[in-house]
Amino acid sequence: MTVDIERLWEKLYPATWKLARSADPIHERLGEAFRGIRDLRGEEFPPEQRIAYNEIVERMTHAGAVVDAKGAITTGAVANTLATMSERDASEIAESLFELFVQIAEVHFGDPK
Repeated sequence: MTVDIERLWEKLYPATWKLARSADPIHERLGEAFRGIRDLRGEEFPPEQRIAYNEIVERMTHAGAVVDAKGAITTGAVANTLATMSERDASEIAESLFELFVQIAEVHFGDPK
């Protein structure tokens, strides 16, 4: 799969903007930011960032969805995970998301080093 840095930039920029600019609690900011990037797949990232993105996805969905007796989803995996996540874990994931954004920005705009 070809890496489309422009698409990654267009998804990550508003997601990290929501993390940084909102006064909402960290869980709400993180959930909103993740909703903006959840349609991305690890394969869309350069190899260096693929692992970081996949780890974020795993941490944001690890609790799994809640289903009722008929098998219908009552709470999605992200919402369920956020509901059981500590503030410290939410902050760590937000930091990982920001670091991923910075790495993609460096690729997008060229690393000035």
